[in-house]
Parts: sequence; C-alpha cells; structure tokens
Amino acid sequence: MPQLASLPGREVHKIVTMARHCAEADGVDPFNEETTLALSRPASPERRHFVVPQEETVIAYAGVEVVDGAAGAELAVDPGHRRRGVGRALLREVVASLEAEITQLRVWAHGDLAAAAAFAESEGFARERVLFQLGRDLDGFEWPGAWPAGAGRNWPTGNGGAVVLPDSITLRPFRVGEDDEEWLRVNAAAFATHPEQGRWTAADLRSRQYETWFDPDGLIVAADDQGMLGFHWTKVEEGEGEIYVLGVDPRAQGTGVGRALTLAGLAHLAAHGIRQVALYVDESNPRAVGLYRSMGFETVHSDVQWSKQLR
Repeated sequence: MPQLASLPGREVHKIVTMARHCAEADGVDPFNEETTLALSRPASPERRHFVVPQEETVIAYAGVEVVDGAAGAELAVDPGHRRRGVGRALLREVVASLEAEITQLRVWAHGDLAAAAAFAESEGFARERVLFQLGRDLDGFEWPGAWPAGAGRNWPTGNGGAVVLPDSITLRPFRVGEDDEEWLRVNAAAFATHPEQGRWTAADLRSRQYETWFDPDGLIVAADDQGMLGFHWTKVEEGEGEIYVLGVDPRAQGTGVGRALTLAGLAHLAAHGIRQVALYVDESNPRAVGLYRSMGFETVHSDVQWSKQLR
C-alpha cells in the first residue's frame, strides 16, 4: 500500500468520501480535526499518509504524526470492506514502517465502538486515554444576572449569580495579528501537560484562522494590564456551537476568569442563535469534567486512545 508524504487533491477527495461512509455507518467521524486538516497540507517530516486504493476509490486510510520518538495515528476502513483483513494489514504496515524510529504508537478510536476495542486489543494495544464529547441544549440555561466590562451586545441575562471579575480584568474579542503571540503563550502555559494542545505553533493558529468557521468575535479574551489571562474560543459549524478551546494562564487561577470565560463563550453562541453546544474534555481532568457537568452538559460519546510499546 502506498505511503505518501503529501496527498494530491484527488486522493484527498477519495479519503474524505471514505470517511463520510464511515461516519454514516458508525454514527461518529473517524478522524479528528488535525487529521482532516493534515490531508491538504504540504509534506512535512512528521506527517505520513498510508492509503489503500481499490480501482478509483480509497478503501482505507491511516494518518500518522511522528513526534519525539512516538507516533500518533488515526485509521479507518470503508464499511463495505471491513472484516476482510484490510484494517489489520494497514495497521501492521504502519507499525512496520515506523518501528525503527519510534518506541510507542498511539491510535485514536472515535466513538469507543466495541469492534474497534476488540481489534485494538487483538493487536496488542492497551487503553490509555479517554476523551469525552459533552453536549447540551442552551434552552433553559441559567444565565448570570449581570456581566462584567467587555460583555458582548445581546448576551443573555437571567436569574443566576452575576459574573464578577476584578476591576483590572476585562473581556474583549481576539485581535488577529496583535494577540497571536500572547495567545500562543497562554495556550502553552494552560496546556503545558496536554499532549496535543500544548504543542500548538503559530502555523497551527494561522491554519485555524484561515478556516471558514473562524470568527475573531467568537474568540473571547480576558486580559489585564500585564497581558492575556485566558481565552474561550468558540466554533460554529452546521448550526452547532462548540467550546473549541478554553484556556487560562496559571497566574489567573482563582480569579474567576475560567468561569467567566466559560459563560461568556456560551452567551456569545446564544446571542447568535445557537442552541446546541458541544465540547471535548479529557476523562483525566475531573475538575473540568465536573465544571461542565455542573452546567448541564452530558456525555454524547467517548473517544479512546490506544497505545502500544514497540520496543
């Protein structure tokens, strides 16, 4: 099966079509945002593409990123070609091509499907990490009675406690080109122990800013006279909102910035007519899981990362 450093546009289209078939059959997308964006990116030393073609279609695909002696991967097989050894052959090809340069391979399985779990275990992978997708309808949400300085126009109010911040802290929209460095600093500090989010570069930030869903008004910043303290990046696609990334600088812990930003992002979405909101949060972060559940968010599905030590 071909291993490629980059993909021509025609192959990208075939892979996207195959992924759509998987989503229709499984009820969950087979690839996360990073894997999907990487399909169209130019070649890089870290990224590998494994493609299983059949005539004019792609029946299986694996996207791999190699970082610091380990690799992360996502793979999928078209539903019409499953239970024929295609996925097993693809995974073993990925392992064989990488085992000389990495010590560990991690593979995401979206939806925590029983078939995926059985497959991973049969290939010697162990369950390592769980990512919850939580969601709720904003109808009936208990909005605060008042907002601090910088609140957006038409943010809803209700019978909840007022959002109060120190006078030195204000909320405002993100300023493209001016806030980029500060955002990267806060993101790195807030997600210092996160295996993916904490590694974002200026190129990662720019690539999201070029996406059609990007709206700087939906990236809400908390700041004081020393700089950015935190941010809530919201996202809207196909009429559904998402808490895309919510990060707080460690120096702002205990100031109420995290709660204020959480509510501010939800209010921004509600003010734009969004009713359904989703987010992703690690099972290993009980504080964040508890915060969102206290706001009425419930589990929609779980994604599982499987890991195998190669040497």
